Order: sequence, then C-alpha cells, then structure tokens
Amino acid sequence: MEKTCENGVTAENDECGKFIVEIDDGIKLKDGEINREVETRAYRHRFIHTACVCFSMFSLGWRNGLVGPTFPDLRLITNEDLSTASWLFTAISFGGLIGSVCGGFAYDRFNKIAVFICIVSGLGIVAAVAPWCSHFAAMFIVHALHGGFASALDTAATADVTAIWRQKAGPFMQAVHGIFSVGAIISPFVSEPYMAKKIIAESKRSISLWNTSISYLESSTPVSEFNSFETSSKPSNYSLGTLLSSRYSIAEEVTSNFSNFTFGVSNVSPESSAYNYGETYIYIPYSIATFVCFIAASFYVAIYFIYGNVYNLPVYIHSNTKKTIPQREYFLSKKMKIVFTILLALTLTFYVMSERSFIGFLMTFIITELGWSKARGSSASSAFWIAFATGRLSGIIIVKYVHLSIVIMTFFLIITSGAVLLWLAVIYGINLLIWISVAIVGYGMSVIFASIFLWLSENIRKLTGKMASVLFIFFSSGAMVFPILVGHLMDKVSQMWFIYTQLILFCAMCSLFIFVLVLFNILKKRHETSK
Repeated sequence: MEKTCENGVTAENDECGKFIVEIDDGIKLKDGEINREVETRAYRHRFIHTACVCFSMFSLGWRNGLVGPTFPDLRLITNEDLSTASWLFTAISFGGLIGSVCGGFAYDRFNKIAVFICIVSGLGIVAAVAPWCSHFAAMFIVHALHGGFASALDTAATADVTAIWRQKAGPFMQAVHGIFSVGAIISPFVSEPYMAKKIIAESKRSISLWNTSISYLESSTPVSEFNSFETSSKPSNYSLGTLLSSRYSIAEEVTSNFSNFTFGVSNVSPESSAYNYGETYIYIPYSIATFVCFIAASFYVAIYFIYGNVYNLPVYIHSNTKKTIPQREYFLSKKMKIVFTILLALTLTFYVMSERSFIGFLMTFIITELGWSKARGSSASSAFWIAFATGRLSGIIIVKYVHLSIVIMTFFLIITSGAVLLWLAVIYGINLLIWISVAIVGYGMSVIFASIFLWLSENIRKLTGKMASVLFIFFSSGAMVFPILVGHLMDKVSQMWFIYTQLILFCAMCSLFIFVLVLFNILKKRHETSK
C-alpha cells in the first residue's frame, strides 16, 4: 500500500516517520533527509530500468515484425490456404486475451522483476519453436502462446511506465512503444534472405498472331527472370524466329490462315500458371529473435543485482526538490469513468484490429494483388515500420508541447488520408504512391496507441496493471475475430478488401474518439460551473 507521510515522501510499504530506502549498498534516505547524490542515483536507477523495459519492447517488436513478412512461409510450412492460415492471427489475439489477464494480475501480485524475466524468456522460447510446427494445430497453439506472452509484456510495460514515472510518464511511454517499432523495422530485413523464393513450375500461355493462335508451356524459371515478359500487356516486337529459339516450347497445335500470316506478335496473355516455392529457412530469423529475448531477460537480472528493486524508490519532480509528484484528481463519477473507459477501450480495439491486420496482411496483399516479389514486400513492411518508429520517436517531443487531444486527432487524420492514398495508388497503378501511402499509414498509427493510454490516465482514471489488463482484453477480443473476416474477404471476394477494411476501421475510431472528446468537454464544463 502507498502512504504519503508528513515529510512528503510517497513509497510502497513504508511507515510514516520511519521511511528508509537503501540505495547502492548502505546509502540511505531517512526521514525526508534527501541529498542530491542519492536522489540522482535513484533517478538513474529508474532510467536504467525503463531502458531495460524499452529493450524488452524492442525484442517484442522484433518478434512481431516477423509475423507479416514470414506469413507466406508459415503457410508453406503448414500447407494451408489464406482463409485457413488467417486463423493464426486469431490465435495470437486469443492468446493475447489470456495474456492480458495473466500479465496484469502477475504484475500487481508478484515480484515485478521476476514477472518481466519470465514473460520475455517465454516469448523467446515460443519464437524458437514456431518455424518447426508443420501441423497447423501445433502452429496455432504456438501463435496463441506468442500472443499471450506478447500481450502480457505489453500490459506490464504500459503499467510499469506509469508506476515508475507517474505524471512524467508521457515521453517515456512514447519511448517504450517507439523502441518496439525499431525492432519491427529490422526484423523484415533480416528475414527476407531466408524466405522461400517463388518459381514458376509450369505456365500455359497463348500468343495471338495475325489470324494465328499459339499456346505453349513455359519451363520452370524464377519469377525474377521473366517478370518483364510476363507483365507486358502491350504489343511486342518478338519475331517468330526469336520465339522458337527461346527457352519456351510450343506444346499445342498451331492453326493459321497463311494468306494473312505475319510474323509480328500482337499480344501475349497468360492463361494459367503453377507456382512452386523453394526451401524456407525462416528458422534462422526466428532463432535470432529468441536470442534477443534472452538478452533482454538477462538485463533485468543484472540490473536487479547491481541496483536493487526499483519499485522501492520514491518518485520526485526534480533532483533538487523534496516534493513528490502529486496524485491527479479526477472529477468524473464512478459510473462515467466506466463509460469513458469502455468508449476508449473500443477506440483502442479498432486501432489494434487495424494495426494487426495491416501488418499481418500487407505482405500477402503486395505479392498477390500487386504481383511484387517477397523482397519488395519485405521492404514495404520495413518502410511501414520505419515511418512507425519515426512517428513514435517524434511523439516523445510532440506530447511535451502539443495537447494530447490535438495530437490524437491529427494522427487519426493522417492514417485516414494514408489509406485513401493507398486505395488510389492501387486503383491507378502508381507504385511510388503505394510506397508513400504505406509510410503515411505507418506514421499515422505510431502515436495513437500510447497517446490514448496517456489521455485515459490523465483525464479518466489511474492506470494500474489490473486496468491495463482489462483494456488489453478488449483489444484481444476484437482482434481475435477480425483477421478471419479479412482473410476470408481477401481470399474469396477480392484482395482489395484489405484496403476497404482499413478505411472502415480508421473512420470508426476517429468518429468514436470525437464523440469521447465532445462528451468529456461537456461534463468538464458542467463540473467547473458547479464549482
């Protein structure tokens, strides 16, 4: 239990008038007598601990960044179609539902350092196992476990920042979630060389000559060797002699009217193709993710033995003052706190649904609808995460000088405009605009999650481990069903539903947050008038 003593110090499990905190083997803080050196060391301890939490989120970002780019290879390993494989995203969300509860409960009830060590180590172990699950049921279970550890770490890290820094948590919250995206930037680049390469096993094509029709079978060849020939829909100048001397073989009868025969090829059109893939080596980037997680876990052990327990330290406004950061007062009634918490939870649920589906299906959309290679798909995923990290890191500065409500609404507008640009780019086939729009969506998503959490903490209620776990239950519930819907629509209706679903979610979360802002300001004015 926290107590505020007469000396102005707030800490866990202390007795007023007998408050003692040990720092660095014997240096003590007693009865409010604060010296500058001790307080500086306490601040350093909190900062280093938060840096360790940041590295844990870096490892989580690294692992999550593998899901989308390696999703086609996971389909190869399990030999499932897109509709069935989409259940892996549901598995992640289902595990996240359980992990959110367990993570928040464990953070509040048990040794927090031990909780972080267990969660990060479990995340690494599950990453090592995933590429070896050839049966879909095993792959489903492994991804459910991944979702559990990932949500538990996200819950604990979010609650930890507010517990350590209180109302100074804004920049640190952005930093913790910003480092997450740095890991997600790197992992697609690392995984790309180890993914299976697509090759053409056999392709039946037809060539229309002047009153002549030729059908032939392509021999096996990597996609990259014939892309320029395959994608050309304009008249070509291939001569018949060049065609016959090439590596293509004519497999069916040639019927022609020789009175009107010419040797110019007027059109080349694909009829059917059978694709094969080479061997996948994605166990290598997944093993690297495991190594990164184990390093993060070892940092907690080292910091604990060097500095001790960070949660025994008081939180001060500045290193040369004795005043602790005061507790924020919330004017809303208990009933209205519940209403606003639910509304913000729904807003964040829409956000998590859009973020996970965008990242998870981006690679599939790129290689299927746009016909890009996996290398370009990985680069597009990295472009998203680069913009995402840039936004998160810039958010550290932005939230210091710009009101949170304005920040959130601005970034809502950014992601919506990015989705519209992506739709236009695909419709009109503008490749450069596709890259730009993916980056815009990534930048727009970057600040929203952490900012809404901060807005909730500043205006509605205190953010504890228990409250964070309740919110993550909302996120996981929505994200559990949505990938199945997106995968089904993309597989059975049109790949363009990847973009349509994003537009729907962006508009929904923006509208919902506007409603929250309007309602909150009305209640705030009434409260000020009554006072």
